[in-house]
Amino acid sequence: MYCGCNPIALASQMQISRALIRLMEQKAFGSITVSELCRESGISRQTFYSLFSSMENVVVFTLQERVCALPHGSGAAPSLEQLCRCYSRYITGNRAFLKLLVENDVGYLLYNSVYDSLLCCQKAERTPEQRYAAHFLAGGLTGVVRQYCTEDPPASEDALFRLLYGLLSGVYFRQGEPL
Repeated sequence: MYCGCNPIALASQMQISRALIRLMEQKAFGSITVSELCRESGISRQTFYSLFSSMENVVVFTLQERVCALPHGSGAAPSLEQLCRCYSRYITGNRAFLKLLVENDVGYLLYNSVYDSLLCCQKAERTPEQRYAAHFLAGGLTGVVRQYCTEDPPASEDALFRLLYGLLSGVYFRQGEPL
């Protein structure tokens, strides 16, 4: 995927991203072709392949554009409250797009993006424990997204925050208490 700073290339990436979302609202992700995406976005195939390596790469780009911005400041890991607030805001603010991913069975791309964003929070070398924790959180958050996208009406941002905070702080798994 193109990661430079050329404004024309960046604008083309955004056009392709928006076109993919429009197409996913009409049909299944697996049935969308690169040619169709290029027509919808007004971008040539050559330009597409200079910016992206695949259709999945466009989804990853779109996820990165909408990624949860965790506080970085001191280089320390975010607090549990900050993490839960950030992801509850991200999930509720991007429900339509996330629902498209869930409905099209490309949630694994969300998992990978969450995992990568969690590891980007710290500048030091990642320990095995940090990688395990990032996988654990990415799996849990992806599962929450799957459930959230099937609810009608969906939970509010504050309710989702309380749920995430409760899950990650162990409230739902205290000894002797049922789920």
